[in-house]
Amino acid sequence: MRVENQPAYILHQRPFRDTSQILEVFTKDYGRLSVMSRGSRAQKSRLKSVLQPFRAIIVGWSGKGEMPTLISAEPAVQTSAFLQGKSLACALYINELLMYLTYKHDVHQDLFSQYHQTVNRLFESDKLEQELRVFELKLLDQLGVLVDLSNDAQTGQRLKDDAEYFFQIEQGVFEVTDSSRPKNLPVIGGESLLAIAENRFDKPQTLKDAKRLMRFLINHYLAGKSLKSRELFR
Repeated sequence: MRVENQPAYILHQRPFRDTSQILEVFTKDYGRLSVMSRGSRAQKSRLKSVLQPFRAIIVGWSGKGEMPTLISAEPAVQTSAFLQGKSLACALYINELLMYLTYKHDVHQDLFSQYHQTVNRLFESDKLEQELRVFELKLLDQLGVLVDLSNDAQTGQRLKDDAEYFFQIEQGVFEVTDSSRPKNLPVIGGESLLAIAENRFDKPQTLKDAKRLMRFLINHYLAGKSLKSRELFR
């Protein structure tokens, strides 16, 4: 199998022997896959500056099996800024989410587009928390695990702004009553949930509730795996 001219981003790199490396790449039309990049760690390799995380690239590969060989790589754009500080920590975080929560070879073109947008916004936006929440929601939606956040799972009716709701994995949101206030599930106001469903994070409380809900969901699907990027935020 030979693939050429494929838009991609590098999610992770690990050395292999003296001058080669194994790349985890997220591609537009083939999902996430591992490729062997021979000689790209050599001192004079022209690919050293190309094969960088968070940089849009165009790649090609060839070969059968689970690890084909990289045959070409070039920048998708001529210039590229460098992430640093909290923006870099945010970018490392979304890379880890893709590494841990997506399956190899599952195609997610909309998620690839969202990743591209998010990485570019991290270069220039001062609203990093909002960018992360939008990406997390898109990721969970593409994985098919994000339930309806706009309607009560029990009644099917639209949430009420002034009511409180608790969230159950893979079931949805249920209105809190005197007899149904959970101890270990996130309780969030209807106004916040409706805003989260529409990617509206203009209010501080909505952003706070969204972070709490996303942390609850992502921790569940990580199934005990820890994210190194979270240590950077601390």
